[in-house]
Amino acid sequence: MNERDRRRIEQLRADRMAVRDAAGVVRSAPELQSWPGLHTARRAEELGDLLDGLAEHLHTLDEQIRSHVVRVCTETLGRPMDNPTTRRTRRR
Repeated sequence: MNERDRRRIEQLRADRMAVRDAAGVVRSAPELQSWPGLHTARRAEELGDLLDGLAEHLHTLDEQIRSHVVRVCTETLGRPMDNPTTRRTRRR
């Protein structure tokens, strides 16, 4: 295993943790009850289960889909984006 493979594995591990953390937040954060579609605890639990499933199979997802899922989960957690210029560039 070379350095590139190690970095990829570490990034996948960090991405998986971000998605799992977001699943926990969706299940437990009362302020998210105001989000459209999360007006019941059951729906929040279902979304949390979906995110857990995505985290488990993150390595099998297409790179663009994985990147989007991780970005949305990172924003849900309130963490800053790794590359804020990406967002500005896409708005143009």
